[in-house]
Amino acid sequence: MSNVGYQYLHFHYNPAHMIAVSFFFTTTMALALHGGLILSAANPGASLDEPGQQAEVKTPEYEDTFFRDIIGYSIGTLGIHRLGLILALNAGFWSAVCIVISGPFWNKGWPQWWSWWLDLPIWR
Repeated sequence: MSNVGYQYLHFHYNPAHMIAVSFFFTTTMALALHGGLILSAANPGASLDEPGQQAEVKTPEYEDTFFRDIIGYSIGTLGIHRLGLILALNAGFWSAVCIVISGPFWNKGWPQWWSWWLDLPIWR
């Protein structure tokens, strides 16, 4: 394990770190679902119409139709790659924000930051 998170005052309580980790996990899940769809379309298994024969490989139109029928929307073949790129870039951006604000802008422990709402005048 790395000690960097503790040297920079408990990264796991840093709100930018929380956003970055959420984007990393979302990127992984979205692209894993995309990979599963590609594998299921490229390896369809045995044909139900002709025993002993392999079924035809599905086209992107088949995949788009499946998602439009199931969830009402399909992002498309190019759209999923753009979504993965946007999610990955956001993860990198928020990771950089996490590093930049730890130290110069907030030099206490991050658990102490979460008590800011207790200092609002409404509670006094």
